[in-house]
Amino acid sequence: MTATEKSTGNAASGSDFDVVIVGGGAIGATLALQLERLAYRVALIERSTPSFASTNPERVIALNYGSRCHLEKLGLWNDITANGAGNIRHIVVTEPGNRGRVDLDAADETPAMDELGYVVEMGQLLAPIYRRLQESTVEMIAPASVRRFERREQQVIMQIQRDGQASEITAALLVGADGVNSQIRRQAGIGVSGWDYNRFGMVASVSCEQGHANTAHECFRASGPLAFLPLADGRFSIVWAATPAEATQLLAMSDAQFIAALSKAAGSATMRKIGAITATSRRANFPLELTIANSFALPRLALVGNAAHTVHPVAGQGMNLGLRDVTALAAALDSELAHCDPGRSIVMQAYAEARRADTLAVAGFTECMVHVFGSAAPGVKWLRGMGLQTMPRAKRLSALLLKQASGLAQMREQHERQNGVAA
Repeated sequence: MTATEKSTGNAASGSDFDVVIVGGGAIGATLALQLERLAYRVALIERSTPSFASTNPERVIALNYGSRCHLEKLGLWNDITANGAGNIRHIVVTEPGNRGRVDLDAADETPAMDELGYVVEMGQLLAPIYRRLQESTVEMIAPASVRRFERREQQVIMQIQRDGQASEITAALLVGADGVNSQIRRQAGIGVSGWDYNRFGMVASVSCEQGHANTAHECFRASGPLAFLPLADGRFSIVWAATPAEATQLLAMSDAQFIAALSKAAGSATMRKIGAITATSRRANFPLELTIANSFALPRLALVGNAAHTVHPVAGQGMNLGLRDVTALAAALDSELAHCDPGRSIVMQAYAEARRADTLAVAGFTECMVHVFGSAAPGVKWLRGMGLQTMPRAKRLSALLLKQASGLAQMREQHERQNGVAA
């Protein structure tokens, strides 16, 4: 069925829009473009005027190969990488002070890939998306906020605030893409499960003598992992999980003191690969937590991205998980049934069911990594060393890790699930 053959769902109900998305970050904006392609009448509400300027430290995101494929289908990838992207062709996993290491290489995938993933600045991702939005039929309502909303049988009625003026709009479906502290989720009465890790993610960008050679390093420490992600200009972006006391100390350090602490935390094996750290940007931190919404959807309402789930950054899966939400919701809405009424209960249930298994699997994987490498129980460090030493010889396990890291495993599962529903 082509876009011109599809009916616009709520013409009969008199709603202003078929879908209103609250939250104009990468996930909400990408979803708006995806649904416009399906001939839905879409509005995107964003609290602030979008900014694409570079920050110090840079706000970067890791995208796996599966996310690249998704963005290519939307015709965005070439524009996103026009100014360069950090390519992850190799991933090296170590535990400073312990034996063994795991090396994942894009060339080892079958069929071989050029990269396992990519590192780009958030503004670099958002700018092409917003250029495309300006050319689309999506109505951008910004800066604005939803003061309250009411889900009724046939539509959602929203009270919005814009330029000091209150107004009302209606839609068949409301999508919350408004982040970890989602107002839409709270107003809908959807609780979350999870916990605070009592850790902060310290972020900065650093230069090293030997550059990154398109390699990401994951250094597991007792207090939390330390990741080095390759940037397009040869530097690394780091994400360092630290206790509150550590994070406070790291922020207060001089650049020289911070570089010394970072070099020690990375371990000798990693430092031999990257060389001495010669410069650092400013530092910033953010709290680490696990939150999973108790419901991903209700009649007339769906949650995507961090509004639905926030996971530990250890495997760099946050944005990739959110983009798979976009794919799944678009697939659920790409049917004759959904075009008759995109917010109906059975459509929302299909989306929620499609996303919960993937979300729990990713959350379980990250939790396993954090707890296994954070355990100080007798003998566990020795077992970790044995595992790191043995894994390179376990080809089947290495292949599984490669598929998870690149996003190919999740792409295949999502494709099979959608085909199963379609069948």
